[in-house]
Amino acid sequence: MAARKAQEAPPPAQIAVLDRALAGEAPLARGYLVRGEERWFREAALSILSRSAARRGLEVARHDGADPDLDLAALQGDLSASPMFAPARLVLVRNAALLLDKEEDAEGPFTRAALAFLRGHAVPGALALETESLRVDHALAKAVAAAGGTILTLRRLYDSPPPWERDPDPRRVELVQWILARARHKGLGLDPGEAAYVAAATGNDLSALDAALDALARSGERDLRRRVGWTGAVSPFQLAEDLLRGDPGTSLAGIEALFRSGMRERDGSREVKPEALLAVLLGSLRSKLRQTLAAARAAEQGLPPDPTGNQRRREDIAQRLSLRRAESWREMLDEVAELERRTRTGRTVDASDLALLALRWRLSQVRIAAPSGKNP
Repeated sequence: MAARKAQEAPPPAQIAVLDRALAGEAPLARGYLVRGEERWFREAALSILSRSAARRGLEVARHDGADPDLDLAALQGDLSASPMFAPARLVLVRNAALLLDKEEDAEGPFTRAALAFLRGHAVPGALALETESLRVDHALAKAVAAAGGTILTLRRLYDSPPPWERDPDPRRVELVQWILARARHKGLGLDPGEAAYVAAATGNDLSALDAALDALARSGERDLRRRVGWTGAVSPFQLAEDLLRGDPGTSLAGIEALFRSGMRERDGSREVKPEALLAVLLGSLRSKLRQTLAAARAAEQGLPPDPTGNQRRREDIAQRLSLRRAESWREMLDEVAELERRTRTGRTVDASDLALLALRWRLSQVRIAAPSGKNP
């Protein structure tokens, strides 16, 4: 699994490859699976498929698993019968996983019809399945691959540098590079610093970013801070990391943005209730502090680090260990526990309390050497 992911092209590259493959007159593949968390890229892929099918004279039959009025019989018919007024048909099924969830067994009516279409040749055309999540070992995914089709995995773009970079530059991250490319496409001459500001102000929502760039292109306004308001949702998990690393400037800005704009949920919705934001942030701080304190105590005893957890978590912990002694991590954990107790007893905890944490935890004199001997 790790090797497969390492070889996976970034989403913009996958979209570009699909666009080039369908630019000519070659027939569409038998099947396409468009999956991943980033809806903007999924919509881009479906748009390419629809335009390519129309240019080739195919009928496009659209179905949506999220539609309460979905006609399953009509969908099955499109997969099992040739079109009357076109040489072939593109059957485009949005939210395919919702259809699969409704089936009572591993191969319900929709799955059987889709598999028969992908494995057969009696009905001319192509099937495109769109969904946020579908395992690559699912029968439909395997059938798309076996039919010589295309599987796109369209994750969200990385909006922060990896933790192992010694001199991380936020202007080089995937999200900022995507903004620069979209700005060029719209005739906007943004520089990397301006693109980084747009990303920070708007958040990792490609549809919102695209709309912000469209507004900039229409207005001709060069003062980004006047034209692009700060609406981006904040990741409480990244904010927790900034607090633990003792960066007061970034932490204070993140606290303000979190309580002003909220956080984005996995389904794309936005949570703005202060009590919910606090619960997630304090829970993340508590978890990270417990992991770091355990690792710091092990290091002081000359014990190896805990090998469990993913690589990103182990690297984050390793970076934190060079910043403070175990006793400091314990004191920070106590402070978070006290804030959590206050929230459970109805006492007010707000952004000012978090700002005090950011100031108390700032790294001015707590940095220590990497463990090669005794701590100073």
